[in-house]
Amino acid sequence: MVRAGEKADAPSHGKILDSLPAGLAPYGELMRIHRLLGFYLNTSPYLVGVAFSASIASTKVPIGVLLNRAILLSVWSIFLRCAGCVWDDLIDMDLDSQISRTKDRPLPRGAVSPITAFLLTVSLFACGGSVLVFLPSPCAADCLIITFFALLYPFGKRFTDYPQITLVNIGWAVPMAMHSIGLDPLSQIKPTVCMFLFIGLVIIMIDVIYSRQDTAEDLKVGVKSMAVRFRNSIQILSYSLLYASTGFLAIAGYLTGLGLPFFVLSVGGHFVGFSVLLRVTQVGKSSGVEAYAKSAFFLATLFWLFGFAIEYCMRG
Repeated sequence: MVRAGEKADAPSHGKILDSLPAGLAPYGELMRIHRLLGFYLNTSPYLVGVAFSASIASTKVPIGVLLNRAILLSVWSIFLRCAGCVWDDLIDMDLDSQISRTKDRPLPRGAVSPITAFLLTVSLFACGGSVLVFLPSPCAADCLIITFFALLYPFGKRFTDYPQITLVNIGWAVPMAMHSIGLDPLSQIKPTVCMFLFIGLVIIMIDVIYSRQDTAEDLKVGVKSMAVRFRNSIQILSYSLLYASTGFLAIAGYLTGLGLPFFVLSVGGHFVGFSVLLRVTQVGKSSGVEAYAKSAFFLATLFWLFGFAIEYCMRG
């Protein structure tokens, strides 16, 4: 029982947060270290970008370079994701306090102060940006573009029905990955744009599915989103995003001359995997959406990478 004037204890979020000291757990929760789906969504595009770049480079890139870039970009993506989560919660604190799923987050319940959350955000972005020291200079511009849209995202839900559009910026991982191994995205502009849109549409699709669980409360509070805007035609929207993302991935492969392994594994695996996700979760309506999405995205990433990896190996 919580007496008047006392703060409620932090809710349990599983083994990861429960294993942290009591004083650190709210910060881990704020950074969503217990939500692996978010790390998949942010890290996978960089790995796919590196694999795509290796598959289309005019000369074969040494495997050591690819592994180095994959590790550095993964480190950047992890800090980016953590910083974005803290920033989102800071900006959304007044809205989160009115929604049952989010009202017990660290900021609404008073476990972390707003100024501390702001300083944590700055620190995380700075730590992530430190990897630029080890990457080619064009990656700095990519970093700034990605950071700008990450900071912009939480404001969108207050002013537009389409805040998820800013999530397309996650697809900028592809140009950044290309720059990291010395490729010029402008030299392959059409397939690069297709890969950018492919990644962006996948992220939007998953966010729409995940957001559907809050639609009823979002309507009451006044939160805007595509899940709210298209609540009566969510299946049409979700499947349209699936078909469009599949199309852009296939076009990117066609424009760069990739072969059968890519189309069977990467394109086919993507379409089948996410078709199953939409069907099993009833487009986000059923329980366990996060668990299903995490499994589907992890498996899809493996198929994307396998297809590109085989194409890379077949180049001789």
